[in-house]
This record gives sequence, structure tokens and C-alpha cells, in this order.
Amino acid sequence: MSLETTTDGLLDEAFNACSADVKHRARNFWFGLRLLPPDRFESLCAVYAWMRRADDLADGDESLNPGDRRRQIELYRARTRGLFENDSIEEPDSDEHYIFRAMREVLHRHELQERDFELVIEGQLSDLEPCRMPDRDELLVYCDQVASTVGRICATIWGASDPESLRLATERGYSLQLTNILRDIREDLGRGRVYLPADELADAGLDIEALVAWRDSERCAAFIKEQVERARTHYEASLGLESRLDESCRSTSWAMTEIYRSLLDKIDRRPVVVSLGQRVSLSSLRKFAIAWGARRRMRAGASLHREGKR
Repeated sequence: MSLETTTDGLLDEAFNACSADVKHRARNFWFGLRLLPPDRFESLCAVYAWMRRADDLADGDESLNPGDRRRQIELYRARTRGLFENDSIEEPDSDEHYIFRAMREVLHRHELQERDFELVIEGQLSDLEPCRMPDRDELLVYCDQVASTVGRICATIWGASDPESLRLATERGYSLQLTNILRDIREDLGRGRVYLPADELADAGLDIEALVAWRDSERCAAFIKEQVERARTHYEASLGLESRLDESCRSTSWAMTEIYRSLLDKIDRRPVVVSLGQRVSLSSLRKFAIAWGARRRMRAGASLHREGKR
């Protein structure tokens, strides 16, 4: 067996392991990513696996103290910098080796910005300590670190890396993360994190404990609905992103966005769900229906494109 064949086999194994990460741990993304062409699908799975590993280092092993977690994250940052700075970096001998092997290939395929990966690391480092967001400006800085970075990376892999496309991707990232924050209020509080802006809670006559306990149902519902509308403004500000992507990738972006918009609509219809013990989610059937609708949109768009060429 030639060295080239062996290398190709190891790379296939790495991408397969990354796709397994997505399938088992990110069902919301899985339904959308499966609509991508194979090479883009592999690339996004590798990026997801890298992101998930960074998140696990901050949250995964509860037996570690913040100092140990910080050292692990800094080592992960150094290994990631190595991917950008030295193509021949030795792969780490650890359970994350497949991520770096796949990511090295992704960086060969796409001109991704190292700064976005650095910002993700900064976001994870900020999560090591109890967190209370004072205002929306600080919240959007955090959203940029942990979500808009992903939006910009996705947009680049999907064929749109010009400044306007990246601006729209940044807005889309805000909208998705703000949706996540609303559905994870109780879980985040259990970890000492409050991402809802303190000044907006105070203006509503609430604190986070009163909101989670749903002590004043009318006031709590009004506050959550206001937060829903704030998230929607970023969805609206990102409109037009899909039209700038490669045609083969538009359905994935639409499907992933529609899943999160549906979560937001579910919260809007029944705001009290954010205070309950069960995480707000969509059924597999609903997510499949969204993915199927995205595929139909893609096929309809391709058909119109062919008709226009005649």
C-alpha cells in the first residue's frame, strides 16, 4: 500500500469521526449539513468538531478547576495556531488528533481567517468564570465570539467571503446565539452564567432568579417576548445571505436558520417554556420536514435557473 493511499485512508477516517460528532451531538445542524455537497459537508463537520472540542474543554470535565481548564484551552489554541502557521505541525497524540488532521485539509481547501478561531477560544475562556452580562453591547461581543465567528466561517466555505456577505453572516450568528440563550436560560444559570443583559432585566422589574422561577407571569412573558423580538431583528438584518452563497449551499443555510427560527417562534408562542426543566426543542419529524422543504427549494431554484438559460 502506498503512503498516499494510507494518508487518504487516515483522512477519510478523520472526516468520518467529525461527521459522527455532528450526528450524535448536534442534530439541529445535522439535518441541514446533510444537504451540502460532500466536500463542503466534510469541511463543516470538521469545523463543528473543532468548535465542539473547544466547548468541551470549557464545560466538559467538571472535575477540573478553572485553572486546569484554562491551560487545556491555551494548549488547544497553540495547536490551532500551528495549523495556520506551520503546515507540517505534528498532530497531537490525543483523542482530538482526528480533528486536527481533518482541519488541516479544510484549511487547504478554504481560506479561513485565523482571527475567527482565536475569537472562539476567547469566548470559551470567558466561560470559565461565572458570567453576568451588564448590557447588550457586551452580549453582542460574546455572541460574535461564539456564534458569528461560525457564521463567517460557514459563509466562506459556502462561497461568500466578501465584506457584505461576512456582515450578513455576523448578523445571522447573532440571531442564532440569541435564540440559544433564550432556550438555555435555566441551564446557563446552573453554571453561574447569565447572558440576558442585566440592565434590560432591571428595566423590566426582574432579576434572573425571578425570571427562572416565573414569579410574575405577565412581566416575565413580556420580557421574553421582547427578547424574542430583539433576536428577530438580527434574523431580518441577515436577509439576503443565502442569495450570495454558492447555489449548492443555500438550502443548508436556509434549513439551519429555519430550525432556529422555529425554536424562537415556539418560545414566542409560550414564553413560560424557558423556565421549565425541559429544553425547548423541535421534533425530529419537524426538523426532517424543514430539511425536506429546503431540498425542494434547492431543486426548484435549480429548475428555474435551467429554464432561464434556455
